[in-house]
Amino acid sequence: MDVPIESRPIWVDTGVQLVAGTTYRLLATGRWRDASIDTDAAGYSSASALQKLTEKMRRMPNAPWFALIGAIDRKPDTQFLIGSGTTFVAPASGQLTCFANDLRGFYFNNTGRVILTVE
Repeated sequence: MDVPIESRPIWVDTGVQLVAGTTYRLLATGRWRDASIDTDAAGYSSASALQKLTEKMRRMPNAPWFALIGAIDRKPDTQFLIGSGTTFVAPASGQLTCFANDLRGFYFNNTGRVILTVE
């Protein structure tokens, strides 16, 4: 199943229902932009001193800027890095939800989308 993931929403509800204990292969293609920075779903390293200072304030602090992040039912404790692709065993059943890893309050300058394939 292919799902477009827009970069501007705080959460993207994919409509994909995950089943606890099931293994899923997730692949993301395409490009999106964080203000003027063009990247793919793997994200990018801090491009400025200000970004370096605010890394710990990202929604998923240890993942790159603008990396594709997944979660189950928007629950922060289920967040995981998808990036350009990963294999993932669902820890719980629920809807796969996603977002571009950014600072809350700074989604207004995001553009583009990636396509997430769920197998």
